[in-house]
Amino acid sequence: MSPVLECAVVIFIIVATVVLVLLSVNALKLLDELTKTAVSIREMSDLARKELEPALKSVNGVLSAVNDVTSATNRNFALLKKIAATVIGFSVMAVSKTVNKENSFLSGLKSGFSIFRKKGDKNVSR
Repeated sequence: MSPVLECAVVIFIIVATVVLVLLSVNALKLLDELTKTAVSIREMSDLARKELEPALKSVNGVLSAVNDVTSATNRNFALLKKIAATVIGFSVMAVSKTVNKENSFLSGLKSGFSIFRKKGDKNVSR
């Protein structure tokens, strides 16, 4: 081999070695940073889990209380509707009976007047 070619091969090997060393160092730094990032993410997720569990339990309790209030309100409203329907039904029944009695009273009153009028007409003609 010629001396120029030997010099070029040696320079190439040195440059390739330096580049390989630099890439290896950067790859190790990258792996170290990735490890630190993974640890930080895990710690953050543990912290978030510890902080969110009580908050979620609290929200669940509040939602349960709201659901209980809503159920009680629905039951009370249904009871109120039932009572109102009963009162209205009794009122209608009482009014219809009163109207029937009033009609009976008025028809009895008319019959009484007609009887007295007939008797009065007979007495006047005598």
